[in-house]
Amino acid sequence: MLTSFPFWLIVLAVLIASLVISTGLRHRAQVAQRRAYDREHPGRAFDTSAIAPQIQRVRQDYLTSAQSRPRDGWYRAGLLVNARRWVAGSWYFRRRRPEAEV
Repeated sequence: MLTSFPFWLIVLAVLIASLVISTGLRHRAQVAQRRAYDREHPGRAFDTSAIAPQIQRVRQDYLTSAQSRPRDGWYRAGLLVNARRWVAGSWYFRRRRPEAEV
């Protein structure tokens, strides 16, 4: 019986059918999850009216609008100070005390 061709053909058909059914059920579950997510989180449009004057200024005169942009120099300086403190505090850059002081 185990050596007959029709037996193995039936076993193969059952395995393929179970694979197709499980894949279909998984796909249906994913579609249902996606729809539930879309219902809970609807899309929003971007309001361009807030930046429309700035875009118009750039279209008219790029160089003037690029130069008038505020620079955050204080922020960069703070980042450099923090980076210096972090590097100076690491064990590799600490100065060794002479043996007499210890």
